[in-house]
Amino acid sequence: MKRIVCALLLLSLCLPFSLFAQDQSSGPYRHYEMGSQIFTFRAGVLVPTFFYRPNDEPPFLAFGQEMHMKVGGYGSIRYQGFLSRTLALGGELGYIFAYDDGQDLYTSVPMQAKLTYIPLQGKFEIPLSLGLGFAYNSYAGENKPTYMSFLATAEAGFSWYFKEDWGITLSAGLQLIPELYFDSHPIDSTLAAFMPITLSISYRSN
Repeated sequence: MKRIVCALLLLSLCLPFSLFAQDQSSGPYRHYEMGSQIFTFRAGVLVPTFFYRPNDEPPFLAFGQEMHMKVGGYGSIRYQGFLSRTLALGGELGYIFAYDDGQDLYTSVPMQAKLTYIPLQGKFEIPLSLGLGFAYNSYAGENKPTYMSFLATAEAGFSWYFKEDWGITLSAGLQLIPELYFDSHPIDSTLAAFMPITLSISYRSN
């Protein structure tokens, strides 16, 4: 599984450069403007990146045997409208799942506002996004109640529009989901980080 994750990460780094090296003059070129819209459907893998538990020793647990969580899945839908030629604001609703070593299922439904900056536009694009919102989390193990938490995300991608309005995007990012307890069980407070690596299809319109 680690080899698959490494291969996906390598592909996400190499693919943009190989595509960008192609002749861009043969494809459509578009400048967005205020009111332009993008609808996106996304799916991919979810890599548990680290857990930070300040009251544990050691407090930092990285991906692998220490986290005791396997690679899972990620899917979402996103809508964004452009505020200017390079900035788009919208929302994203997603679904996360991953199993731990004991086969207990962790799920999360992240809901976030998303701000995207697109400095390179046209047939090939580079979307850079930041997100803030909430996540509804659930763990199937014993004595693991559901809980609502904050959510912060950062993401970079590379898009290829094979038609004027339709494109595909390969992206990778980082999602931070804190599980905070103040009055009860503060020792269980945790900051969880996950890396979604996704392939998405987008439709854009003016």
